Amino acid sequence: MENSIGPKIKQARANLGITQKKLSKVLGCTEIMISRYELGVSQISISQLRKIAKALKQPLSYFIVDEKSDTSTTSASAEFKKAFVFDLDDTLVDGRKFCGETVARVITNVDRSVNFDLVCQLHENMRGMTVGDLYKNILSQLSIKAEIDDLLKQDYVIQEENVEKMQLFDGVVEILEFLKNNNKKIYICTNRKKDLLIKVLEANKIFSYFDEIISCVDTGYKKPNPYCLIDLVKRSGLNINDFIYFGDSEIDAQFAQNAGIDNIIFDQYLNNKNIFKKLINMFLENQINNMAI
Repeated sequence: MENSIGPKIKQARANLGITQKKLSKVLGCTEIMISRYELGVSQISISQLRKIAKALKQPLSYFIVDEKSDTSTTSASAEFKKAFVFDLDDTLVDGRKFCGETVARVITNVDRSVNFDLVCQLHENMRGMTVGDLYKNILSQLSIKAEIDDLLKQDYVIQEENVEKMQLFDGVVEILEFLKNNNKKIYICTNRKKDLLIKVLEANKIFSYFDEIISCVDTGYKKPNPYCLIDLVKRSGLNINDFIYFGDSEIDAQFAQNAGIDNIIFDQYLNNKNIFKKLINMFLENQINNMAI
């Protein structure tokens, strides 16, 4: 049996001038197995295909997308939504611990008698709020008086100087590639300020995946006010049923529900921080199992 993955492996290998023998050493398998992959007589596991993609300096999507087909890359993809809108913090980017510690640093600088870990826990309990609302609520619970604007400036400086600590969850790049290669629109709509949001995206090298980046705070309509989502739907030219929102908090759920669009709310931290990796693996398993011709 033959499939389209094998010829692509062979072509990518030839383009780099790499022999089957050399590729087999990199992958830790036999030269015969490379030959079987290229001929399409041996099924390739997801993990092995990732290694091949890395060795041949190609994105995983290069081997998955069937360029000869006029249809989507999976038989089910026609049923997918057309527009995917993501929250950022704790959805695409692992920032809960860092952001909580940043708030704790700022507040304990104001009052050194405050317990650092307590502030982190309060932050954990209030996720989904704007950073300004977080400070207001935490200061209120701790009975501390301070100028919110001053605290926000300190918070911004710390986050800007440590933007590399905001790292992607496993599978984020793969899911974005999968969606992009299926001609889906991809957006970010979040309460984080846009200038810092862009720095986080650029630091993680995913800025180019998004068709539009929206800061609800900058527009003056912070979540769960649905204005930003409703406006996005109107400007997109798509039907409201074509949209789906991904977030991590109750505020995100209210945000999407208030806009009347479908939503998926999940906690990355209850899923070993790899929910997107699990999703993309399911997509790819289905793709590979159905590509033999």
